[in-house]
Amino acid sequence: MKCLNHFLKHASSLSLCIPVAGMMLSSFNVCAAGSYDTLGEKFYDNGDVIYENNSIAGVSSGPSEDVVFEIEETTLITGIWTYHWYPDDVDEWEYAYVWIESEEGDEYGPWSVQAEQGQGGKENVNWYAFPNVTLEPGTYYLYDSNASTWSYAYDTDNKGMCMIRGTVVDGSSSSKTSKSGNLLTNPSFEDGLDGWEDPDGIWNNDPDTTAHDATDGDHFAWPSDGASEDTYIYQDVYVDSDAEGQTAVLSAMLSTFDQDPTDLARLELIFLNSKGKVIDSYSKEQRAIEWAKFTISAEVPDGTTTIRVMLHGIRYNGSLIDSYFDDVSLTLSGDAVSSTKNSKSDDDSYYYMFSYYTFTVPSYWGEPEYDSDGTVYFYGEDEYDLPLIMLTYEPIENYFDSGEVNGLTDEEAIEILESFKDTLEEDSYYLSETEEITIAGYPAIIYTATVSLYGDNDIRIAHFMDSDYFYELLLIEYEDSDTSYLEDLDYIVSTFE
Repeated sequence: MKCLNHFLKHASSLSLCIPVAGMMLSSFNVCAAGSYDTLGEKFYDNGDVIYENNSIAGVSSGPSEDVVFEIEETTLITGIWTYHWYPDDVDEWEYAYVWIESEEGDEYGPWSVQAEQGQGGKENVNWYAFPNVTLEPGTYYLYDSNASTWSYAYDTDNKGMCMIRGTVVDGSSSSKTSKSGNLLTNPSFEDGLDGWEDPDGIWNNDPDTTAHDATDGDHFAWPSDGASEDTYIYQDVYVDSDAEGQTAVLSAMLSTFDQDPTDLARLELIFLNSKGKVIDSYSKEQRAIEWAKFTISAEVPDGTTTIRVMLHGIRYNGSLIDSYFDDVSLTLSGDAVSSTKNSKSDDDSYYYMFSYYTFTVPSYWGEPEYDSDGTVYFYGEDEYDLPLIMLTYEPIENYFDSGEVNGLTDEEAIEILESFKDTLEEDSYYLSETEEITIAGYPAIIYTATVSLYGDNDIRIAHFMDSDYFYELLLIEYEDSDTSYLEDLDYIVSTFE
C-alpha cells in the first residue's frame, strides 16, 4: 500500500548529514564486513583456533555426526565458520543460523550467519557468525540450522566442516559461577513477587491452578490473574563500571500450558545505560509444555549501569497467558553491584500532539519538526542524523469508506494492517514476526526490519487505524548501532491516548 511507501520516501528524502564529514549520508558506501574487506578477513583476524574440522577432499551434504568440542579455559568465542557447498544457486543462508549447546543442555545463540563466496567463485558457500559469547570449561556441541546442506568429507568423521575461533579470557577461573552468587532477589518467587516489578499487576506465584509443579521450592511466577495482551515482569540489578567486560549469565526454567497453539514464555537479558537506554539485549523463547532450562551468556557492554532481567508472557490462545517461570539466576564473573540506584525522574519525558492523540517521547530526543502534511520528526543524538523518529498518517478514505472500517473486527483490522507490512518485503533483507498490540485502544501491529535507506538501517514500525486515518510510526537507526533506540518506539506507542 502507498502509505508505507509514502513513509519511506519521506525518510529517504531527508537531508541527513554526517557532521564529521559534512557530506550527504547517501554519498557513503557501507561495507557489510565493517572495517574488513571480507567476512573471512574478519573471521581469521580475531581469536585463535579453538576447534577445526576441515578437508580439501570432495564433499557431500548432510553430516550424520554431531560436532563436539572442548573448552579447556573460559573462552570468548569470536567466530564460527561452516561450509555449505551445494549445486543449486539458492540463498539458503539468508535465514540460517548456528548455535551451541553445552553437555548439560544449556543453549547459546542462535546467531544469524553471513555468507561469502568460496573457491572458484562459488557464491554463498562460506557461512560466518560472530557470537562474542563466553563459554566456561566443558564439552559443547555446534549445530547448524541448515544441516542438510552442511558439507562433510570422507576424512571429517561424518561431521560438518567448520572452524571455531576464540580468545581465552584473562584471569578467568576454571570453575563455573555458583548459584550462591545469584544477584536476583526472590529468584524462585517463594515470597510472592517481592523484588520484581509488575507493571500490569496481573502476575502471581500460585501454581495450584496449573498442571505444573514448581522446579525450585513451592512456587513459580505466571500471569495468573488473566490478561488480554502480552505482559511482563522485571527486576533491575544496578552495577558500577567494574562490571564492564565481565560475563553476565542469566538462566531460568520456562514452560507453558498444554494447548494448541501454546502460549510463549520469553527470557530476556537487557543492558541499560544511566539514561535508561538499551545498550544491548538478548532473549530466549520457550513454547514447549515441559520445564526446560534456558541460559543466556553475554559480555557486559561499556556504559552499563543497570542489568535488567525481564520475563515475558505472550498469549497465543485462550483467555489467560500460560507462561511459567521458575528458578531465575543472574550471575557476574565478579562483584560489581553498586549500592547507588539510578532512576529516571518523571520529568524525563515530554508530551506532544499528533492528529487527535497525545503521546510521550523521552527528553533525550530533540524538539519535534513538522512537515506541511502533518508528518512529525524527532532526531536523536545529532540533528539531521540518525537515529530518527517519524510519525505520519493518511486519510482512511484513500482506501475505504469510513463506515467499512468502523464495522471491522479486531482480526479484520489486523489483517489490513498486515498488508501494509507486506509491501515492505521486497525492500527489506530482514523482516521480523509481527507483534499484535493496541495503540490508543485500537488494534495495531509492530515489527522490525532491515532496509537500505542511508546505507543499511534497522527500523521499528507500528501501524494502526481509526475511523479517519491510517497511522504509521517509525524509528530508524544505523544497522548494528552501538546503542539501539528501537525499543523507544514501543514506549512511545504505549503512551498514545
